[in-house]
Amino acid sequence: MKQILSAVVLSLVFAGMVYGQARDVRRASAQIGRGNLALAKQYIDAALNDPRAAADAQTFTVRAQVYMEIFNSPDSAVRNLHPDPLAVADQALIRAQELDTENRRMLDIQRFLLILPELIYNNAVEHFQNNRFEQASNAFMRSFDIVQTSFNTIDTTTLYNAALAAEMGNNFPKALELYNRLIELNYPQPFIFSSLATIQLAKGDTAKALEVLGVGREKYPENLNLIFTEANIYIFTRQTDKAKNILQLAVNLDPLNPNLHFALGANFDNMAQDTLRTVEDRLFAYNQAVQAYQRAIEINPEYFDAIYNLGVLHFNEGVRIFEAADRQLRKNPTTAGFRAYQVEEKRFQEQWLKAQPFLEKALTMINSDDPNYDIVIVSLMQLYARTNQPEKLQEIQAIYRQIRGTEE
Repeated sequence: MKQILSAVVLSLVFAGMVYGQARDVRRASAQIGRGNLALAKQYIDAALNDPRAAADAQTFTVRAQVYMEIFNSPDSAVRNLHPDPLAVADQALIRAQELDTENRRMLDIQRFLLILPELIYNNAVEHFQNNRFEQASNAFMRSFDIVQTSFNTIDTTTLYNAALAAEMGNNFPKALELYNRLIELNYPQPFIFSSLATIQLAKGDTAKALEVLGVGREKYPENLNLIFTEANIYIFTRQTDKAKNILQLAVNLDPLNPNLHFALGANFDNMAQDTLRTVEDRLFAYNQAVQAYQRAIEINPEYFDAIYNLGVLHFNEGVRIFEAADRQLRKNPTTAGFRAYQVEEKRFQEQWLKAQPFLEKALTMINSDDPNYDIVIVSLMQLYARTNQPEKLQEIQAIYRQIRGTEE
């Protein structure tokens, strides 16, 4: 009888352990349905303390669900229940697959494997938008890997995002690897080649950058981004003739498109303002920008952006001449130095006056509620002050005070 009694007692104890284990998992599932994720987490975490629960695939599918729900909660307090809930969910599904040798939980696992990479992708986007590029790239890659492993599907868009995030985070070896992988997969994105060229330039390999762009332009001969990137390299390496030739290709593609001429002008405009470039390079870029903006205005005389940018471009060139003359005068504060400054003074004054009609025209093209209105007003205030036009300066200052709501 003692032996039988002992067996009965052991059976009861074992049944109680199994019931306790299942109870915590069931409770966790119930709390998910009730929206009480903190309690669901508490129950599913407790269930893992039992070795038998740790050997049950269902425990881990529920665990994955709990932690995915935590990540997806709009309540910040719930999301803060764990620093990285998606990593927990990811590991839980991996463990569930390992334990589900008889495919009893296959449907649940497959369902959650459809949801998890979407959540990880959304998390990657959040990282990217907050300039956490390393975390973003890693998350994009994990989303990509889950989809590929689970469903034998190659999501090239997610792979591209992982490469872009790696590039933005200056992880150039990873970015190069992923971009080259995308090329092998024939991903139809010409920006890959400009990114590869940019990375090669950062490594100091101009020849390799041009080689990559050559491959890209052979594939996408009319892509303006690739044309501009190649032109930038030629300008950077002082091959201005090659730069002019390749940029002319862009214009030839659609010569009556004012937006194209404006884009060309804006591209050169940025180069003209780059103080890291030589004076010769900046002057070349300035002249090219003037021509491009003027052509855009010829095609569309009411093109506000081109008109305003051309005015600012002239003004900034005057500032460049002024600053260079001022530096020289400070180095050589002699009579000869002052005479040289007077020669340059005539140049920068003339340059500022070139800007005036364009900036004044721009002001007439927009209303006071336009977001660009303040910008044009300030530009004109600076111009009138530098060119000694007190009456015009007073007029524009009055307008400025009026829109700002300030007193005299």
